[in-house]
Parts: sequence; structure tokens; C-alpha cells
Amino acid sequence: MKTLILGIGNPILSDDGVGLCIASELEGVFTDVEVCTTTMIDLNLLDMMADYDKVFIIDAIQTRTACVGTVKKLLPGEGSLHLFSSHGIHFFELLQLGRELGYSIPEIGGIYGIEIGEEPNFGTNLSSELISKKKDIVREIIEDIRK
Repeated sequence: MKTLILGIGNPILSDDGVGLCIASELEGVFTDVEVCTTTMIDLNLLDMMADYDKVFIIDAIQTRTACVGTVKKLLPGEGSLHLFSSHGIHFFELLQLGRELGYSIPEIGGIYGIEIGEEPNFGTNLSSELISKKKDIVREIIEDIRK
């Protein structure tokens, strides 16, 4: 079974890029699992995911009720910051379009939303709060994927 870990985020909005950062930390952790990152939900994702049987998604969320760094496993259809867009196609519409166009769409193995709290600032580094929790976030996602 071919598996993809897909990190989504904005690399110039500090904590908004946590999906990119955490996905990169998972590179090489699992055998036969590839890691990719993207800053956009667009038609190119259909080609990116075409050869995979399962995909795990990592992205930022803002519930404003959880502590920064909390990992919430979302159900397919639940949104993180980038899976739903007010200025483009959202991820689940894209998957449906792909099915209708005859693409092989992978099973969603898990969607991990990482709480980032308030609106992110401009910057290419994660906040010190997220950096201090990075190892725990990575460990939690690894343990869940291995289940």
C-alpha cells in the first residue's frame, strides 16, 4: 500500500506553516511512506495524490478553545485552516471532482489539525510555543499513524 503524508500551510505566516514543518519532521520515519508539502489546495493535488492508496493530512487549526500545539484528529469533512477556502476550491470538493474525472483518490487515513491559537504573524519560523511542543506533536502523530 502506497501512503502519503501531506503537510499543508503557509510558510510566511509563522504558525500557519506548522503542517509543513511537522510533515517535514516525519520524512524517513516510516518505510514505504512519502512526505510532500503544499501551500495550495488546487488541481495539482489530484496529480500529487494519484498514485497513493492512503493519505494523512497535517494542517493548522484555530479553535481558540484548545491550547497551542494540541493535535486534534479531524473527521473527513471537518476543516482545518487550508482544507476549506473562501477564495478557492476546498479539499473535499477537490476529491469529489477528482473522482468524477476518473482519478484514483486515496483513502483519508487521518487529518491532523494542530492548534495555533490567535492569528499568525508574518514570519518564516514557528512561534517559540509551537517549537517547544514540536517533538510531542510529531510523537503523537507517529503513534496514531502506526495504529
